[in-house]
Amino acid sequence: MNFAEIALSSLISAAELGIIAVGLTMTFSILRFANFAHAPMAVVGAYFAYIFNVTMGLPLLASFVFATFAMGVFGVAVELGIFRFLRNTGDLTPMIASLGLALAIQYSVQAIWGPQFLRYNYPLEPGIPLLGAHITVPEIGIIVIAAGALIGFQLLLHFTTLGKAMRATATNPELAAASAIDTGHVIRAVWFIGTAFAGLGGMFIAWDTQLDPFFGFALILPVFCVVLIGGVGSFYGAVIGALLVGIAENVGVDFNWAPLLGWLGLPNGGEVNVPAAYKPAVAYLAVVVLLLLRPSGLARRELV
Repeated sequence: MNFAEIALSSLISAAELGIIAVGLTMTFSILRFANFAHAPMAVVGAYFAYIFNVTMGLPLLASFVFATFAMGVFGVAVELGIFRFLRNTGDLTPMIASLGLALAIQYSVQAIWGPQFLRYNYPLEPGIPLLGAHITVPEIGIIVIAAGALIGFQLLLHFTTLGKAMRATATNPELAAASAIDTGHVIRAVWFIGTAFAGLGGMFIAWDTQLDPFFGFALILPVFCVVLIGGVGSFYGAVIGALLVGIAENVGVDFNWAPLLGWLGLPNGGEVNVPAAYKPAVAYLAVVVLLLLRPSGLARRELV
């Protein structure tokens, strides 16, 4: 087991999950329902970037910028076309609607682009040696862009009028509306930013691996695990939860469990590893353990 490789893989996983989870926890803070379509929206963002990069021939980073903005517009369109009419129907109706939207997204993407794997148009280069590991250009880009996006979001929350309105609406929407805050404008801004973050996370995953129409549903469980671990509605909790889930997933599948099994007196074949397909199960186990110890998650339920 190469600890540098595990640490790097954990950081990449945390960046990909964290940027999506921040968008999800932000929308939950304002809208008060579990949006199951949030993770599948990452697939739409990845394919938007594919259109700009491969179909239109734009550079990859420029494609990411245009696709992120397009995803924000897509999120506002979803709010105006569907969820605006469900605001006062409780939390169950919009949650079911979001599940239907998630299914519609997956099968629409499959119908348009087909089930085959695709990739972005960028030069393949060997990894750069780093402390015994090898880091690729896409991995460097994912870490840098994710860090910049999260820092930018924090600056927006604390140093802009929109950010203060978002925090006020998340804390007490009735009082915010009574204080002359346009909560409708805030909701649209939240949909724009949250969906843009989901799309950006999808671009990261497609850049790091490959593009297919099915990875959105595979993200639902890990992203919700991140939000639950960090504390629903907490920005810092989502970041910490992403780091914990990324570490748990990569250690869980790369660690040799044979010594532990031997110490417990259980039979083993000399080297015991968890198959990579069980990564979501590792994340779910981490949620169960943490919620048994701290049911509210690690952080306060505030958009701070």
